[in-house]
Amino acid sequence: MDGMVEQAQQRLFLGVDGGASKTAALVIDENGTPLGRGLAGGSNHLRIGIEQATRNIERAVNIALVQAGIAIRQIAYAYCGIAGSDHPAHRQQVVDSLSIFFPRGNFTVDNDARIALSGAIGFGPGVVVIAGTGSVAFGRNPNGDEARAGGWGPTIGDEGSGYQIARAGLSAIVRAHDGRGPQTKMTELLCYEYDMCDPDELPRFVYATTTHADDIARYGRLVIEAAEAGDPVAMAILDEAGRELGDCVLAVARRLDLTSSEVPIAYVGGAFHAGELLLAPMRSVILAEAPQARIAPPQHTPVEGAALMAIRAAAHPRPTRVPSGHPER
Repeated sequence: MDGMVEQAQQRLFLGVDGGASKTAALVIDENGTPLGRGLAGGSNHLRIGIEQATRNIERAVNIALVQAGIAIRQIAYAYCGIAGSDHPAHRQQVVDSLSIFFPRGNFTVDNDARIALSGAIGFGPGVVVIAGTGSVAFGRNPNGDEARAGGWGPTIGDEGSGYQIARAGLSAIVRAHDGRGPQTKMTELLCYEYDMCDPDELPRFVYATTTHADDIARYGRLVIEAAEAGDPVAMAILDEAGRELGDCVLAVARRLDLTSSEVPIAYVGGAFHAGELLLAPMRSVILAEAPQARIAPPQHTPVEGAALMAIRAAAHPRPTRVPSGHPER
């Protein structure tokens, strides 16, 4: 009974990390202790629609609440970092859709890059580079100025992302099939792991109306496995991706005047499962211009960053900022 009273008196906070392929939720207490976690499908409404995105956010949150043994009304504040929420109009769509779920209005909707930065390096200066289904770099300098580069989506950007790595791998397979490019172990892996032994079958999947960027991105595993086996075509794809991510980081570091400092740079996202095959070329590009940069894994996950931001926002809630020097979209 005393334990129930103690929990009732606790201030509880919620973090949400909504990406293209998955949505994570985390309930913590005021000391940052995790109490419940939830996971659901993606919640970038620009890719899957606002209704599906909202359902996935609510599903992830409800799983976390059940695990924590609490109700939504016990959350003091929630901080939601949602992909596709950069432009004020897009963000307002998400805010409106979540207002029923958070009727007290005790929540903030922000972009997913800021929560990744706060989780990765804390609330001080630094840069985070995210390479999941999409890619983006986001940073903050000692003055509190922020900047980002990348994040333009799969059609005109997202270089170095899981989607672009997978797309390059599938393209290499069909080039080899045509005789326009060298043979690659990725063709063999496509057959063994995806039961697609004839590359002629690829268009039926790739161009299906039900196929989204995150579906394509899952094929990045072919590239990583082939590269780990020494396939030169796959290795070249990851090398190029790493260099693109390095360029993205440097664009942010230049804008924030961080290239001459011992700036922490963290990397987040599924593409980094490639390890040094992706990190080595990225590191090479960054250190050539920012030799004092400290490149390391993140201190905490993006959803943990969101939950910690909820604690801060509860004391001083404010509208989401649009990073300076970057177009609204």
